[in-house]
Amino acid sequence: MSDDREHGRRAGTGEGTATHHTDIIGRAEPSTDRPGATVIHRDETTKVVAFEFNEGQELADHAAFHPVLVQLLRGHVEFGLPDRDLDLRPGEIVHLTAKLRHRVRALEPSTLTVTMLLPRS
Repeated sequence: MSDDREHGRRAGTGEGTATHHTDIIGRAEPSTDRPGATVIHRDETTKVVAFEFNEGQELADHAAFHPVLVQLLRGHVEFGLPDRDLDLRPGEIVHLTAKLRHRVRALEPSTLTVTMLLPRS
């Protein structure tokens, strides 16, 4: 049996990069009529966008071309899917497959991140 385990103490290397992003909450100022958005991180396999919502603001029904992870950092949102609505609270994550339609409505001032999982080129 090999000592190289994917998640074991000998896994991995000392090569590579780590990028630490701070102060994500409040970075994308919402306007009076729509949420604010700003790119937090971009590389060849991921793009992370932070969204800031005022209470009552919405992102209407839409879809992402790539799979995404949506994480609520602050606030409370209703996350609408074709078959159900989710009541998202801070610390919760939703994974969406590519092109799955969804919508977001802020029930109070809220911050969420969307991590787009891009294909390797």
